[in-house]
Amino acid sequence: MSLRTKLLLLSLLTLILPWAGWKYAQQMENTLRSGQEAALLTTADVLGRVVASEPELLYRVGEVREKFDPAHGDLFAPLFPAQPLVDGFADEWPQPSRPVPGFEDTRPDEPLLRLGVHGRSLHMYAEIKTPRRAYELPSDSDAAPESGSDRLIILTRDEFARERAWSVSALAPGPIIVRPCDIGSPWRPHAEVMPPYVNGVWRETATGYAVELRGPMNLFGTQIAVYALNKDNVRISGTNGLAWVHTGSEALKQRLEQYAPEGVRVSVVDVNGWLLARAGAVTANASSDYPGLQRDEYGFMRSIYRGLFPSSSVPPQPTGLPYGMWGAPVDEARKGTNAAIWFDQLGGEPSLVRAAVPVRYGDELLGALVVEQPGEQLVLVRELALTRLINLTLVATLFAIAIMLVFAARLSHRIRRLSRAASTALTAEGRIEHSIPGTQAKDELGALARSYDTLLGRVKEYTIYLQTLGTKLSHELRTPLTIVSSSLDNLVSEETLPPSAQSYVDRARSGTNRMHAILTALSEATRVEQSIEHTDRVRFDLSELVRNMGQAYRQTFARHRIETSLPNEACMIDGSPDLIAQLLDKLMDNAADFTPPDGRIALALDVGPRDYTLSVSNEGPPLPPQLNGRLFESLVSSRGSSDGKPHLGLGLYIVRLIADFHGSRVTATNLPDDAGVVITLEIPRT
Repeated sequence: MSLRTKLLLLSLLTLILPWAGWKYAQQMENTLRSGQEAALLTTADVLGRVVASEPELLYRVGEVREKFDPAHGDLFAPLFPAQPLVDGFADEWPQPSRPVPGFEDTRPDEPLLRLGVHGRSLHMYAEIKTPRRAYELPSDSDAAPESGSDRLIILTRDEFARERAWSVSALAPGPIIVRPCDIGSPWRPHAEVMPPYVNGVWRETATGYAVELRGPMNLFGTQIAVYALNKDNVRISGTNGLAWVHTGSEALKQRLEQYAPEGVRVSVVDVNGWLLARAGAVTANASSDYPGLQRDEYGFMRSIYRGLFPSSSVPPQPTGLPYGMWGAPVDEARKGTNAAIWFDQLGGEPSLVRAAVPVRYGDELLGALVVEQPGEQLVLVRELALTRLINLTLVATLFAIAIMLVFAARLSHRIRRLSRAASTALTAEGRIEHSIPGTQAKDELGALARSYDTLLGRVKEYTIYLQTLGTKLSHELRTPLTIVSSSLDNLVSEETLPPSAQSYVDRARSGTNRMHAILTALSEATRVEQSIEHTDRVRFDLSELVRNMGQAYRQTFARHRIETSLPNEACMIDGSPDLIAQLLDKLMDNAADFTPPDGRIALALDVGPRDYTLSVSNEGPPLPPQLNGRLFESLVSSRGSSDGKPHLGLGLYIVRLIADFHGSRVTATNLPDDAGVVITLEIPRT
């Protein structure tokens, strides 16, 4: 993995900043929610104490709290938010938002009966199934009608156990006629008609008829029964005896409206969850001043943020309004425990926080008080904070990544320059030509560059010392070697030596001759370097020179098979024919030294588009791996010879010097299958 990639990955760690900010925003939101819940519970507790101070507002009579049971036919009359039109239709009557006791399918012999309260009036809707309908015949007398007709009997009982019965009939679909009647069959109506403040409508239906009426609350008492009679005074439908009537409290609603804070909705339910009063309204006055959220209040941008940071609120559930409130947190409060919960927005309402506390009168649990407050302000604060946090941290992350990339590019560029300078400091010819960049920098890379520069400088000095060591040794050893040689000559000329001493003299003379040869070889490289500096360039035909040298080599190296391969055209170059001839001599001597008798030595000259390729190949052992790239350095040799001549590694060094003079590149490689070695000289065409 490159340094740039590593720094890029390292810069991505800045993405932990949005995550940390998100966790902080979550903690901040939880803290704010806890504070708002505590404040709302305090408000609910205060309002609950106010409600508990007037327990008569919750129940019309105490028996209702103990005996009311819708599962046995008792009826609940919720408060209507608006007065329904008395027209015989039930389309304005509210339906519960969840299954509510008493709203299950009625039995065939029971009427569909609904009650409701608005102001000081009780509304009733009854739907009767009958195959025949009979109306009251009009009469000019004030007496009760003699002819039979369909009637609806309403039996009431008040808190003092007094019972009253009404007979409801009609001359035709339209206004009803309400008369007092006897209690009990045949429910004979009286002649007088009820006052006009009891009114209603009779409507025919596909299965029978429906009656909707309205009257003062105090006329209906605390228990009610409804019976449907046909024209023969036979009961065709009716309730199962007197049913307790539990109603919402208009007085309690007015009291709650006095104390409900603005923007807060307050509800009171009884111990069974039936809604007794509801006041106030939740309004979301929160708005965001962040342009991105204003332009896209409920669109794509908000959905992205809400998707990244999901709400911890609970999806809203139907509570059973307007008949009651069941579910969290009302159920906990009806059991005597304070509770609060957050709900997401739904049905046109904003996000809500709902708190519920029990309402107690002494040790007696009367019901629960529920306070609802919009939580959209807190949601907007959270989303605004998260939006700004994300945007700022993303900008900071992108800026950090850009800076990291620029820094990584600069750093990798300096490292590549340093690496390239270090790798090219040693040329293919073995010379050290270093120019390390960045040595003036004050950082760690500058210190590394200075260390490289110092190291290469010392290596260059040592290499120069090794390259000049041969000349120095030749100069220093030649005089004592001459003294030893002359002393041996004088020793032999002055007296006749015994045979045993003569062998020692011969061995000493042979050693001095080898030392003379070594010194001559050492000084030859120096002479070649000096002669190259003063050699003039001439234009000559390389092909002709190689052809003549090849013919001479056939006689010189008679023990080997000399083969030449030359082009048919002239190969003109600028250089020194003598130096090229010397180069070929070194290469041929080197090849002959390692080629077995009768082995092949090939001398070839090929013409390329940009250069001439002069090569000498021979059969024999391949190049050892340890000499790879070092064969043409001074004093480098590891292969023995077969003729006892000293090999100091200067022959191929001289070849490299001559190649450098001609601007050429010389290489040595093994033949295929390691059958031998080929040395190639690429001479540019001029």
